[in-house]
Amino acid sequence: MNSAQAREIDRTLFAAPGAAELTRLSAVDTVRARVLLSIEHALLAPGSKLPKTELLAAGLEVSVITARRGLESLVDDGVLVRRRGRGGGTFVADDPPHLNDSAVTAYRADADAIRLLIDQRSLMESAIVAEAALQATPEQCDELDSLIQASADAADWHEHHIPDTRFHRLVAEISGLPEVPTYLACYGGLTKYFVPYPQEQLEEGRDHHRRLVTALRDHDPLAAVEVTRLHVDALRREMFVGLEETDE
Repeated sequence: MNSAQAREIDRTLFAAPGAAELTRLSAVDTVRARVLLSIEHALLAPGSKLPKTELLAAGLEVSVITARRGLESLVDDGVLVRRRGRGGGTFVADDPPHLNDSAVTAYRADADAIRLLIDQRSLMESAIVAEAALQATPEQCDELDSLIQASADAADWHEHHIPDTRFHRLVAEISGLPEVPTYLACYGGLTKYFVPYPQEQLEEGRDHHRRLVTALRDHDPLAAVEVTRLHVDALRREMFVGLEETDE
């Protein structure tokens, strides 16, 4: 890795999304970007209902006030609509306008750094799961299984993201490695760029997690590393940077 690549990783790890642009994004703009990218890539279909603001905020790891402001700005732009009464809520407009939005532009400006972060996460997470396979207890594996089930029972991506994040953090804790805080910074850096996915498209990732827990129960570091590399590599096609390469 050359010095320029190292600086790019450092910038993405410790700066807000959009730092590659002249103006750093606000938390509200990150909500806009992630919702707009989901709509643009048909992960949120026209007419589909968004989760309650509290749940959306938890999934996007922002405050409820921030999530509400981001959604209200998209309502003002005609991308989302609010419906009152029974069955009401916030919905994607039936024919949402395609905005040339500065928040989305800022996210796209970080595409190369995101790919480098995926590389870094793959290497770091491989080391973590290898050690976790040597350290894991049956009780810890049971807890990981419960998090997988919570993800499967989730109504949507936002609800899934909470136990999914806890799963990765718990595996890191099980490893006991001193590098865990740095890994979690890398992991958190990537989650800033995750966009909501339909729940039915998340089963492959849950299957990877099930295979990882099996490897931990068997104290099999090689199997743990194999499925982890497969799991992280999927981000190259599942994150918006991969979706846009597919669209081209």
